[in-house]
Amino acid sequence: MKTIKGITLAGCAILLALVIGCSKKQGAQAISSGGVSITILMGKPEVAAQFEKMLADYGGKTGVKITMIPLAGQDAYEKMITLYASGNAPSILMVGQEFEEFQDKFLDLTDTSLVERANEGTIDFVTRDGRVYGLPTTVEAYGIIYNPATVRAALGDDVDPREIKTTSELSRFFEALKAAGKGPFTLSPMDWSLGAHLSNTVYALQNESHEERHKFFEDLKSGSVSLSNNTVFNGWVDTLDVLLKYNIHAASPLAPVYEDGMLELATGDAAAWFMGNWAYPELAAIEKADYQFIPVPVSNNPGDYGNGKIAIGVPSYWCVDKSGNSEAQQKAALEFLSWFIETKEGQDYYVNELNFIPAYQGFEIEPADKMSAQIAAFLNTGNNLEWMNTYYPAGGFQIMGAAIQKYVGGVINRTQLAEEFEKYWKSIKD
Repeated sequence: MKTIKGITLAGCAILLALVIGCSKKQGAQAISSGGVSITILMGKPEVAAQFEKMLADYGGKTGVKITMIPLAGQDAYEKMITLYASGNAPSILMVGQEFEEFQDKFLDLTDTSLVERANEGTIDFVTRDGRVYGLPTTVEAYGIIYNPATVRAALGDDVDPREIKTTSELSRFFEALKAAGKGPFTLSPMDWSLGAHLSNTVYALQNESHEERHKFFEDLKSGSVSLSNNTVFNGWVDTLDVLLKYNIHAASPLAPVYEDGMLELATGDAAAWFMGNWAYPELAAIEKADYQFIPVPVSNNPGDYGNGKIAIGVPSYWCVDKSGNSEAQQKAALEFLSWFIETKEGQDYYVNELNFIPAYQGFEIEPADKMSAQIAAFLNTGNNLEWMNTYYPAGGFQIMGAAIQKYVGGVINRTQLAEEFEKYWKSIKD
């Protein structure tokens, strides 16, 4: 198995394969659940159209009706609470931080061939007492995405943003773009982008040791550490200040929506955007450029841990409900997921339609776009940061996201931002 260093997550897929009641590991199954209706809670609106196309195609071939349930303005935790409370548990759920609270409702997937196929580290988060209750949806990465065509047009061929490893270098890059008459950067202020992804840097760079990074969470809960005098936190705020200074929406930084950033990067109105590779299908649909990543540095020493790395991990996991779905529905769910991962037709949707990056052995189809290739290169060289946000308590990114929004909007200062983070962590009771 490939090893994803430095993170307990990383991988990808939407899979499974097992026949209920069997203890023997199985491969792709013959389709035999025609006439059964199942539902999928899907939390990736950026590929919802492609996903529904796949479900319709699969249903036409098998007779299995699969209905996609969107989040519809709620986060996954809120949606799951609502669905379970109303007795409408989805057959398949896309689950992240919610896993811990809902784990007892999920089917044990240990005895599936897909558990064996998953890359090392990709199922740690969903393993309890040696049993596996979920499988990763995809590998994703986030950082500062830039449009090489825009940069070349403004600065020529001699500037390579991928070499940026310090806050001062990032600032000089943005200043050069501004001097050339190009919008340097666009920030999307959604709580999930700020509170789950941008905040991740604060925790992922605390220590090279996985154990020490996670101990930092416990120290925050106990109040034995302070963020206001923490080197990484202050370096992170310094970098955030650079992003805000060169943000093309500096006059109204909380006004933009996700689609604004996507359009601005693709059309060249902004050279860079803080976001993840999940945006690639929509970016490519507007302008098929060779989008690339710049890490998010937090100091002016290029050798400091994390300054040359990007966050790569598993954003969510597919779990199969056992509490409100019949055995026939569970079987149909597993057959679909097995088809999705273990057949060439399913893999074609996975890679070419959804732009997912596989982290399973034996995948016949591999991503061809340069962004995915860059992510693979970061992984293969160990230049990846852990997705610490996967371990945030349910609702955590919303609270930290709201605090960052206050800072972005000028409502609170650096010290108050640290205090709001600390207050949140001290409120967590294990």
